[in-house]
Amino acid sequence: MKNKINTFSQLNRKQKLQYIWDYYKIHIIVTAAIICILFSIIRTVHKNHDIDLYVAYVNIAADDSLLESIDDATGLNISNYTNLLITEDPASDNLEYAYASSMKLMSAISAGKLDIIVADSYGIEMAKNAGYLTNPKDYLESKNPALANKLENYYVEDESCVPYAIDLSYSNIFVQAGFSEHLYVGIVASEEVSPEVSDYLLSIN
Repeated sequence: MKNKINTFSQLNRKQKLQYIWDYYKIHIIVTAAIICILFSIIRTVHKNHDIDLYVAYVNIAADDSLLESIDDATGLNISNYTNLLITEDPASDNLEYAYASSMKLMSAISAGKLDIIVADSYGIEMAKNAGYLTNPKDYLESKNPALANKLENYYVEDESCVPYAIDLSYSNIFVQAGFSEHLYVGIVASEEVSPEVSDYLLSIN
């Protein structure tokens, strides 16, 4: 040990660094990896803590331009689930991907990390049939009566005339995005739904 210390003290700076790397590189790599993992965990927790709203886009090509427009309009810190595909067509080439999307959607709802689902007619119908959605009219009447009245002509009702979604043709942002089909927004049926939902629906007008 004494000989190693003496040898080390006689090395120049570059040689000392090489010596440390040669003998302790495994320790250095492991320590660096642990630091990176801890930093990633802390960053994720901090980011999630600051999220105002979780939105899932189902069967919709929600590009960066659209998402940025919504962020700017709402002023909210929104976490988006994109590229979700829902289909039950057995002939579909994307059936496995659709299954994975369904699992992701269900997991997000179970974890209390989904507030809004934006989808095409098939996607929003699937969400309704799965019991994911609450009555948007009742929800808005309790949070923002003025907005509830404003959207009166845009509620989508089931066969019992109970609203389960909102037609997004009222939204300038989505209309200007130029989608070729009707889009709908549903509010997730959960006690943990963000109070920012009404702000989102109001701001995208």
